[in-house]
Amino acid sequence: MERPGPRPGKRFVFVLCDGLGDRPLEPLGGKTPLEAAETPNLDEIARLGVSGIMDPIKPGVRPGTDVGTLANLGYDPYAYYRGRGPIEAAGVGIKLRPGDVALRGNFATIDDRWIVIDRRAGRIREGTRELAEALSERVKIPGVEVLFKEATEHRLVVVIRGEGLSDKISDSDPGATHEGEPVRRVEPLDDTPEAARTAEIVNEMLRQAHEILKDHPVNVGRVKRGLLPANAIITRGAGMVPDIPPIGSLYGVRGFCVAGESTIVGIARMVGMDATIPPGATGNIDTDTIKKAEVALEALKKGYDFVLISVKGPDIAGHDGNIEGKMEIIRKIDAMVGRLLDEVSPDDTYIALSADHSTPCSVGDHTADPVPVAIAGPGVRVDDVTRYGERDAAKGGLGRIRGVDLVPIVMDLMFRTKKYGA
Repeated sequence: MERPGPRPGKRFVFVLCDGLGDRPLEPLGGKTPLEAAETPNLDEIARLGVSGIMDPIKPGVRPGTDVGTLANLGYDPYAYYRGRGPIEAAGVGIKLRPGDVALRGNFATIDDRWIVIDRRAGRIREGTRELAEALSERVKIPGVEVLFKEATEHRLVVVIRGEGLSDKISDSDPGATHEGEPVRRVEPLDDTPEAARTAEIVNEMLRQAHEILKDHPVNVGRVKRGLLPANAIITRGAGMVPDIPPIGSLYGVRGFCVAGESTIVGIARMVGMDATIPPGATGNIDTDTIKKAEVALEALKKGYDFVLISVKGPDIAGHDGNIEGKMEIIRKIDAMVGRLLDEVSPDDTYIALSADHSTPCSVGDHTADPVPVAIAGPGVRVDDVTRYGERDAAKGGLGRIRGVDLVPIVMDLMFRTKKYGA
């Protein structure tokens, strides 16, 4: 008997929560923020579906948001990841050419000795377009063109365009746990002349950027208001454009992404999904999750059959060690899922809950702790789990899976996979 084709009308809504996983916390009586928060709608997905825990990459590997999200979409990052820079470039609408080197950057605050005071320049939000435009106009390096484009909040994208470049260079960003240390000198990561040249270009670009930014009117105004100036940029994730198959060609779906920041938009566009950041959506805990749900529902009405909703806030709260903030954004995610359940039913729509990685409040950074997963929808083997949390999910019927397994599991439920073998 031949297997039927894609089930007509079946759709997939994927709620992906950045940094959702956590560890037991003494102030919460040994519970995680997800376990301590009231989440009736997330629990409903667990009750109606099958749960498990997931290693976004593999056990013991701490994922970045970029590789964790790629893996959650079913793409092996070891095969397709070419650095954060190309993802960010796609997210802000820069179409890379072959040979371009793209870098993710932060507007940062440094002192006269190039010590990093704040990697995010006080989480600057206003004035970044003017700063990026000034850099694009005034940074001049012989033999190459350097493009700057503001991204979400303190983030920006740098693209170096020219002949004989390489993405095999180190980061200038000292990292989240190394504020108070100097901006790193960019070094080549292999012995090629292209890598050596590209490293020197980036170091010169950083020097010029500081000279331009330190006296820019935006920063003069910030200092007068008692705010940290965005007087430097720090870079990481150099990469070139990857060759990645569109998700539509793999599963025959039409994908749409609702996000709060440009990294996720970039990943979505790289895999062939349409994407948007709705009004009120941010990369922080103040994001409008209900608006995200409404935009997702509109996408379903327009005929998209795979909708990804990404929420960044839990990661920000985890990095800040903000337990109450993490519980607040979890409750907002729960309300968002409730809004989805007002309009769609697991009887005809697959709904999955997951995370790209854990960001425990007690650590303040990404860890390799597995994250909880739940899938509800027609034909799912419902298990006995009734709450969506790290330890409850571990008791579920999915067992322990990898990030690259999740989308194929749902696509198979939707009859959108092909048989392997005769």
